[in-house]
Amino acid sequence: MVRRAALAQLEGASVTLKVNASTEGKLYGSVGPRDIADAFTAAGLQLEKSEVILGEGPIRHIGEFDVIVHLHADVETTVKVVVEPEA
Repeated sequence: MVRRAALAQLEGASVTLKVNASTEGKLYGSVGPRDIADAFTAAGLQLEKSEVILGEGPIRHIGEFDVIVHLHADVETTVKVVVEPEA
């Protein structure tokens, strides 16, 4: 039941990550499951790295991405991850 409560909080949730990127929008490095889980946890929504599913591998460009969060065998949702260049 605890994970279903987490599901209710995560549905429609989004997080913004500021990263080092080139002027063309390519990241110097990448955004992976740990970065996304840490950002949601910092925003008050507990999330483990293993629950973040990046089907196409790490994020390597700025933009908005839909990321699957797999909380349990039959419990998953999609969250929005916004990757922006640092100022």
